[in-house]
Amino acid sequence: MIIWSGRGFLIVLVLFASLFAGFYFLPKESSDYGFVFAAFLTGLFSWAFGRKWNRADNRVFIDEKTGQRFRIKNNHTLFWIPMQYWGIILPILGIVILFQNSTLIAVIATIILVGIIIFQFNRNKTKKPISNHGNLQTSPKRNKKTEVEIEQNKPDSFEDREKRRKEKEDPSRFMPK
Repeated sequence: MIIWSGRGFLIVLVLFASLFAGFYFLPKESSDYGFVFAAFLTGLFSWAFGRKWNRADNRVFIDEKTGQRFRIKNNHTLFWIPMQYWGIILPILGIVILFQNSTLIAVIATIILVGIIIFQFNRNKTKKPISNHGNLQTSPKRNKKTEVEIEQNKPDSFEDREKRRKEKEDPSRFMPK
């Protein structure tokens, strides 16, 4: 049984398609490398698209009745593991099979995989948030906000929160009118 949410099933489809391609095009004596090829290709697919698809969505929805805000969260998983983490798990499985066949190639693949992981994490740490705070030459179009945007971004006042809390605590709200 395969359990997924969102687009997580694509990992299995890409894995089987690349397994088929690897076994079809590689000679029979090197069929173990077909799984290694499939694991690395599927890992690359899972890492790239998992990071893209599981990125937090910046849209906020406001419930008209309660005024409560909701942020959309993307969830693309396979066996409850987010898609981008399969991009690390599958190449590790490929490296394990490489160690059984060729230690030298497995060591090289391990060094490359660790280098890519370190590069990705360092690149994410060095990204600076985008802001216009020190920039004197800002575009007037960027700085203009409509009244609706300002109203949506304004934090709730104490009175609004108390009103919503009292509405939630009112037991008569469940009674028929």
